[in-house]
Amino acid sequence: MHQTTTAGREQANATTANYYQTADQSFSECRQRLISYLIKLNNSLNDDLVDLSHAILNRFCDSLVDYLSAGHFRVFQRVALMPTEYAAIEASTRTAMHFNDRFGQLQDIQLPEVRTALERLAQELSTRFELEDDILGTLSS
Repeated sequence: MHQTTTAGREQANATTANYYQTADQSFSECRQRLISYLIKLNNSLNDDLVDLSHAILNRFCDSLVDYLSAGHFRVFQRVALMPTEYAAIEASTRTAMHFNDRFGQLQDIQLPEVRTALERLAQELSTRFELEDDILGTLSS
């Protein structure tokens, strides 16, 4: 009976590890997609391409919400964050959601306003990415 229980635990541990590995990979892909849209949006804004900027802005906002959700459900629920880590994640989430609420469903965009808000968001995301990398590194070791 002891061997069956041990084998069952080992299989459960392997299944859990596989799930977490898949979740980490999915989260990384989600983050890469967000970065790709961020770069495309920044380029279209810098080139003053209103229609293209509007289209990419909508996709960027969708990717932003997907990314925030993925971080919460695939990464942050697996670890006890330090108070400073939690505060940084919460602050960047607020900034990102404010950006999404402000620009996610606009019919008429003002390029300078979007450009300024995107710059602020990009700075917040850069800090968040570094923190996530540290957290993911801790989870995988």
